[in-house]
Amino acid sequence: MRILLTSSSAVPLYEQIKDRMREAVYTGELAAGDLLPSLRRLAADLRVSIMTVTRAYNDLAAEGLVTNEQGRGFIVQPVDPGRVKQVLDERLRAAANEFVRAARASRLSRDEAAGLLDEEWSAQ
Repeated sequence: MRILLTSSSAVPLYEQIKDRMREAVYTGELAAGDLLPSLRRLAADLRVSIMTVTRAYNDLAAEGLVTNEQGRGFIVQPVDPGRVKQVLDERLRAAANEFVRAARASRLSRDEAAGLLDEEWSAQ
């Protein structure tokens, strides 16, 4: 799993880490039972403080996505499939909304926007 942080973003670093981890859980990139990277290792890899990673992990634990097991670390918990579908649907709707706003701002017709979407769909 890859985490890219943007220090110039208005979103705090711990939120960026948490969002990426949450996305990985909901998309199945991280499965139930998987261990998250250790606090120290992830902090070193991302070049952030251990407190930043700790806050992200503790927030994920508060959401019930992971648990902290003594001696093992943070472990991904099973996620309700209905919740996964809801989260992914919300994410898709937000992306579609952003796409439509950008297409309208670019003065694309509906057909031109659909063509662009078809191109991207085919490229994946």
